[in-house]
Amino acid sequence: MPRPVSTNKRQLLKQISLFSDLTDPQLDFIAGRSRLVEHEKGETIYSQGDPPDAFYGLISGRVRVFVQGPGGKQEILEVLHRGDYFGTISLLTSEPHSVTAQAMNDSILLKVKRPDFDAILKEVPEVAIHLSTTLSRRLRQKDVAAKKVFESTLISIYSPLRETGRTMYAINMAASLRHETGKRVILLDVSPMGDEVCKALGVSRCPLPIHLKGVGFDQSRVVAAIVEHPSVGISTLNISHDPRVVSDVTQVTPLLSYLANLYHFVITDLPCEMDRTVFKALVQADLIHLVCDSTEDHLETTGKLIRELERTIQQAGERIRVVVNETARGVPSQERVEVLGTKVYATLPLVEAPTAPGHPIALAHPDWEYSRAVRRISREIGGVLVGLVLGSGAALGLAHIGIMKVLEREQIPIDIIAGSSIGALLGAFWASGLSSRELEQIAGEFRAKRSLVRLIDLTIPKFGIFTGRRVTKFLNRHLEGLTFRDLKIPLKVTACDYARRELVVIDDGPLVTAVRASVSIPAIFEPIKVRGRWLIDGGVLDPVPVDVLSQMGVHKMIAVNTLPSPEDIHRRHQELAEERQRLAHQAQLEGRLKSLWFSFRRAWWSWLDSNIFDVIMHTMQGMEYELAEAGCAQADVVLHPTVPRVNWFEFYSVDQLIRRGEEEAEAHLPEIKKLVFEG
Repeated sequence: MPRPVSTNKRQLLKQISLFSDLTDPQLDFIAGRSRLVEHEKGETIYSQGDPPDAFYGLISGRVRVFVQGPGGKQEILEVLHRGDYFGTISLLTSEPHSVTAQAMNDSILLKVKRPDFDAILKEVPEVAIHLSTTLSRRLRQKDVAAKKVFESTLISIYSPLRETGRTMYAINMAASLRHETGKRVILLDVSPMGDEVCKALGVSRCPLPIHLKGVGFDQSRVVAAIVEHPSVGISTLNISHDPRVVSDVTQVTPLLSYLANLYHFVITDLPCEMDRTVFKALVQADLIHLVCDSTEDHLETTGKLIRELERTIQQAGERIRVVVNETARGVPSQERVEVLGTKVYATLPLVEAPTAPGHPIALAHPDWEYSRAVRRISREIGGVLVGLVLGSGAALGLAHIGIMKVLEREQIPIDIIAGSSIGALLGAFWASGLSSRELEQIAGEFRAKRSLVRLIDLTIPKFGIFTGRRVTKFLNRHLEGLTFRDLKIPLKVTACDYARRELVVIDDGPLVTAVRASVSIPAIFEPIKVRGRWLIDGGVLDPVPVDVLSQMGVHKMIAVNTLPSPEDIHRRHQELAEERQRLAHQAQLEGRLKSLWFSFRRAWWSWLDSNIFDVIMHTMQGMEYELAEAGCAQADVVLHPTVPRVNWFEFYSVDQLIRRGEEEAEAHLPEIKKLVFEG
């Protein structure tokens, strides 16, 4: 019987993408058959030609994967980050390792030896199923050509409708993937003449396309037809295919397998008419992006197609992503799921102006909303999403605004935000499109010491001292009518189901409801009922919710913990004692009457200082600090913009707190830039 497993080890396991969706009992089983190992910078984990020995999951650090080329030259195939796993191909095939894995810096890995890995596959079928679908990226016909990449992703882009901007989307995704990841990308133009992509890229004379017919796969013909586009950084392959003409469907698999050995991302832009060749390309794809407009007929047609694909393609639901073009008279965003019958993966804003052939929009106009949307999609596919985690801390959390000011000024891309309590509130404001300057103006409303009274509404203390209605009114003033679908940046808000002691992650529905739940400090504000569950402050269970993004596969994370440490608290008390001693001495020098008045005031404020609110908040923040530090241990960059002299309720110290946030972000700016642009 396996020994009990700590919650912390479960959280470490959840960082590995293969295990992120498993239950606690399943994680316990895996944890009992795995161990953490450390590798120093430059240390070899295993070498090319070594026999298979174990499964490896990267907990922290980076690992480079390379092969030995002619003359012993090393050719790097991939750099692996936290959450990636490796060593599985050799375990499953019993073949020697085809690559060398080496730690790029001091790294911590989860290691599962072969017998234990076999036991996990039998006991946890979800792992075996996941591997059967995802490892095809690393197992594609290794004997076709010398492998140039460690792992490839095949993406088919399709629409059953014309004039949906499908090809424009394919081009911009290809360009963005190359720009954001620096990896090799090829775009296959499958069309009757095989020239649509080249024309869109401004190529005056398109090379002769290849045809999917003949007797067997001709590698040399494919190589000769590949076109490089240095200005964009991608390759293209023109394929002449008319669904009205019979073609050789057997050519599709070897073609895609061959290209998967050479390119990290193989994107196929497919024609609207469905035939055996188009269907085969969809079957072979790791990801299927279905493009449609936001009109009702487009959504209905796409919904019917999805249901058909789910009946005919294995695990289609896991691979299909619906990408909706925003249109002037489309179905409102909150109603699209009902018409479509499934979630919308991404929405593409209207293109702001006509563009001439040449550079893709994402490169030529990076500030356009369309470009931002495509880049975010590309960063998710490429595994280079940057997540910002904003922690709890009451007034201390105003330092988040200073962090945002620096990120905006330095144009640091943030792809997704997770927030708890005050972090959820400010995260929602920022994700909705408000700038840090606007947030500073909103926070400035509380510069007067008495301004906080506007949020107070006493009630009979059954569930809380305050009803929270005025907080809701304040939120409505800035977020009324907005849902998570309306956000400029995706957001995850945490709350706590106090009855079940469960963390609740909210990422759909009205924003105000989610934020109101996350800021409901226990016993101070009444809980709020959301979908049948009474929710309170998210900081109770997860004050800095790094794990929420980690389990989504976000590899690059910046975490902000504004909660004071025990050392900060001790320093604050020491400084306050010294300040009181100085003032008492000064009062004594000014005479007995002044000294008596000072003693009376000190006794009065000391009596006021010991109140129920302080007891609740200091107790909560004391517990939350330890949880926050454990969460921050999973992040790549951790910011601690604490101000020891400022107390939890001092929202009027807004300027000092924001300035401290700026200072902390600027101090860590080299580290942030390295993570985002180089890591």
